[in-house]
Amino acid sequence: MTLTWRASGFLLAGFVAAAVTGWAQPPSPLEKYRTLEFPPVVENFDKGWKDRVALEYEIINAADLKSLRAALKDDNAFVRSMAARALGILGDKASADALADLVQSDPEYMVRIRAVDALGFLKMRPEAIELAKKDRDAGVQWAARIAAGHAQVDWDDAAHVRRAFAAGIRREAMGSAQVGKPAPDFTAQTSDGKPFRLSSVLGKKPIAIYFAAFEG
Repeated sequence: MTLTWRASGFLLAGFVAAAVTGWAQPPSPLEKYRTLEFPPVVENFDKGWKDRVALEYEIINAADLKSLRAALKDDNAFVRSMAARALGILGDKASADALADLVQSDPEYMVRIRAVDALGFLKMRPEAIELAKKDRDAGVQWAARIAAGHAQVDWDDAAHVRRAFAAGIRREAMGSAQVGKPAPDFTAQTSDGKPFRLSSVLGKKPIAIYFAAFEG
C-alpha cells in the first residue's frame, strides 16, 4: 500500500500531536479504585458499596498481573489491599514472597488481612500464615485461620472464586436482598464445584447463608 505525501503528512502530524498531548487512555480499574468517592472505610459501609463491588469485578477480570504486583508497593493502602486480594484469586504464585512481606510488615491491618487471605488461595508460604495467627489485630488472626484452611484442602478455592467473578454481576441485582423480604433466588457453586440454586431448598428446610462483609 502506497501513501501519498499529503496522507503521510497527516499521519506524521497525528503522531507528533499524540507525542505532545499523550493518548487519552481511560483510567485502569485499579486507578479508579484509588479515586473512589467512598473508599472502603467503616463510615462508608452504606455509601458507594455498589461502585466498590463493581470495581472489584473489573480489577479481577482485567487480570493485569504486572500492574497488580507493582500495586503491592503502592502508597495507598486501599490499592495495596485490593491488589493483594486480586493476586490471590488470580492464582499468581509469583507474588507469594511479596504477599508474605505484606503479612509481616504492612502497617495497615486490612492489607495484612488481604495478603494472608491471598497466600491461603495460593497455598504458599505457610510460615507467613502461621505468623499471622499471632498478629496484633484480631481480624488478621481470623483471616490467617481461614487461610490455613484454604491451604490444606485438595480443591482449588481460588478457581471457584475466579469462575464466580468471570460470570459478572448485574448492578441492578445488587442490594436486592433486604431484611424482612423473601430472599431473591440465585444460583452459585458449592465449595466442591456442584451447582446450587436457592429455590431448590428455600421453604423446604432451614438454611443459613453467610457472606463476609469486609471490604478493602
